[in-house]
Amino acid sequence: MTETPTLSLTDRFAAIIRGLRNDVCTRGFQTGLNQLLLALISTRLTRIIERFAAIVSRDRANPAQPAETPSRKPRPTPKREPAPLRLPYHFAWLLRLVPPTITQGNAAVNGRIGIQSLLDDPELLALIARNRAAGRLFRPLCHMLGIQPPPLLRRPKRPRTPNPAPPDPNLTDPTPPINQPRRRSPRAAPRPSPFPSKPRTPPAWDQQLALHQILATRDFQF
Repeated sequence: MTETPTLSLTDRFAAIIRGLRNDVCTRGFQTGLNQLLLALISTRLTRIIERFAAIVSRDRANPAQPAETPSRKPRPTPKREPAPLRLPYHFAWLLRLVPPTITQGNAAVNGRIGIQSLLDDPELLALIARNRAAGRLFRPLCHMLGIQPPPLLRRPKRPRTPNPAPPDPNLTDPTPPINQPRRRSPRAAPRPSPFPSKPRTPPAWDQQLALHQILATRDFQF
């Protein structure tokens, strides 16, 4: 009696995602879903398969330390026009995108069940625990299939900064501060002008006024 060979973690994951991709594309064509949107979904699922295979191969080569991306020189990013169509981002968007039928059900349910069973595998949980790239791969996958991520995949909450405590009235000085007059800073002496000052000559109308005052005095005699 021959024993059936057990599939590796990479093969099981690839089989689940391929079945999910085929079911969604087939059901999408039947319901008249946008072909460009189906192409985006197929490309996304294919890249997920390739990324997971690369993560597992790097982890087997060096299981102690996760592979680090080599440092690259920053390049100026060219301006790109916004994509005419993007994938949805709400929770369980892949399940809601393809409507279920009475005979076939939802096309993405089988893939959802397969990923849920795979998340119970100790081998996969150990891979996620020691490799952050695996966690970054499974978080959006669980989001699109409507799977609540296990505690290992949940991101830690950021610690909140505590609000400053109000001042203790018992420690504050009850006596109000004495209102002291403000001390004005001494006024600086004016700077000497670099130009020499000229004696001011009285204008002509000042001279006429002085002569008129002299003539108007009582003691003046001709």
